[in-house]
Amino acid sequence: MPAPSSRRLLPVAADAPPAHPEQQAFDTFHRRIDAQRALLAEWQAAIDAYEQRYAHDVLPLLTQYRGMHIALLDRLDHAASGGLRLGRTDAKALHELIVDIADSLLLGEDDATRRAALESLRARYAHEPEVPASGAAPAHPDDPEALLRRIEAEQAAAEADRAAQRAAHRREAAARKKQREPAALEAAQSLRAVYRQLVSALHPDREPDPEERQRKTVLMQHVNEAYAAQRLTDLLQLQQSIAEADTRRAAQAGSLPADRLAAYNRLLADQLAALQREVRELEADFKARHHLNPHGRLKPGTLGEHLRIEQAKLSNGIREMQREARLLDDADYLKQWVKAQRRMARQAHEDD
Repeated sequence: MPAPSSRRLLPVAADAPPAHPEQQAFDTFHRRIDAQRALLAEWQAAIDAYEQRYAHDVLPLLTQYRGMHIALLDRLDHAASGGLRLGRTDAKALHELIVDIADSLLLGEDDATRRAALESLRARYAHEPEVPASGAAPAHPDDPEALLRRIEAEQAAAEADRAAQRAAHRREAAARKKQREPAALEAAQSLRAVYRQLVSALHPDREPDPEERQRKTVLMQHVNEAYAAQRLTDLLQLQQSIAEADTRRAAQAGSLPADRLAAYNRLLADQLAALQREVRELEADFKARHHLNPHGRLKPGTLGEHLRIEQAKLSNGIREMQREARLLDDADYLKQWVKAQRRMARQAHEDD
């Protein structure tokens, strides 16, 4: 497939009159399309490099970080189940902390068995225990009816949580599908439109000149391959190459009519819009896969620095959790730690 030329197609002599506005627009479109193609290639290369480094450097840290949170959750579960004597306020704060950690772990859990264990643990602490009425004796822990009511309440709470999560997932999936549908439809329509234009311009059976028919036969093979693989960028590049060739031939024969240039400019405007859309979709998909702010400003050249920052944050977080894990073995420290977590949560709530 011939590479598109980046040279000005209709050179103007130094003493020639100013180019026609359509010619100026034609040249501007070519420069912008070349720049957009370069940006698309830069994004693709930067994302490939990011994914490789992410798998090698960041993913192992994330796995370790997650494992340490699971160990912390087990430790807090043991403390809340009777391993640590706490006042009612601190016990409630500990329960809320367990629920928060379980929620964060559930977001990234795909294994059904581990997910069920996390949901079961979360359900045990999701609701504050009932307070006996004034003057009433608390239910004995071995009372069968009280035990049955507690189990039923836990099961109902767990099922309600699962139903709420399923509903939330369905809403999120529907919203993502709704957002993708217009872009997918627009991309498919652009692909078909460009393909039809190329078939109309290149069909070999309509070409009487044997040499030109052979050239068009080869180009049609490239067009069909690109269309079968749904590669819009390749089709656009072929389209631009053909437009350039036609323009050069017309320029050699004399000046290109303004209406012809205007037609080419409309074609180039469509190409530019399609390339810009492809860059936006590539960036949006990358942000979605890595849970980045969809509205944040990001450039291909900054992905490496972003990865280094994330890696440093994880490393620091792991070191801090390792230090805390050793200290939490002490019951007195664990009590103070729970109180500190409660104070931080209250301060965050007041700030909000």
